[in-house]
Amino acid sequence: MVSEFRKKKLLYLFKIFFDADGSGTITKKDFDLTIERIAKAKEWAVGDEKYKQAEKAMLEIWQGMQFKADTNRDGEISSDEWVKLWEDYSNDPSSPVDWQTYYCKAIFHIQDSTGDGKIDRDEFVSVHGSFGLPKEDTNIAFDKLSNGKTSLSWEDFQERWKEFFTSDDPNAPGNFIFGNLSF
Repeated sequence: MVSEFRKKKLLYLFKIFFDADGSGTITKKDFDLTIERIAKAKEWAVGDEKYKQAEKAMLEIWQGMQFKADTNRDGEISSDEWVKLWEDYSNDPSSPVDWQTYYCKAIFHIQDSTGDGKIDRDEFVSVHGSFGLPKEDTNIAFDKLSNGKTSLSWEDFQERWKEFFTSDDPNAPGNFIFGNLSF
């Protein structure tokens, strides 16, 4: 059973990063809107190589997510289906399904705009700003996420990722991976 704290985190992620059109469900259209937001923040033009890579990644994530979460096969993922999806993951986070691993990698690479294998403050703040999160909050979130370091390595990112989806500790650094300060 998902705790109230983890449910709040999951619903935050659902509303801010996935339900891009505010319809109350996640659909393919939301993924298209998300690509547009990220492309604008990163200054990618439609057809650029980075744009195409992100678009391909988001399509694969959507297809995997829909297959696993859309239990009633209506083409939409409800908030209840979303929470159940991540509850299943938290039961065995060492064995994520393919799309979850791909999602983690895609989010890391979208934020690592310089391609140096780490996410720095400016990269983190830029991406989260494209989703409407306040710069001041995302700066603080980055400090908590990185434990005060100047950047976040791929290894650290994977650990924080797992913490976000599995931890009930309000002080766990992983809680800040999506730029929010409280749940």
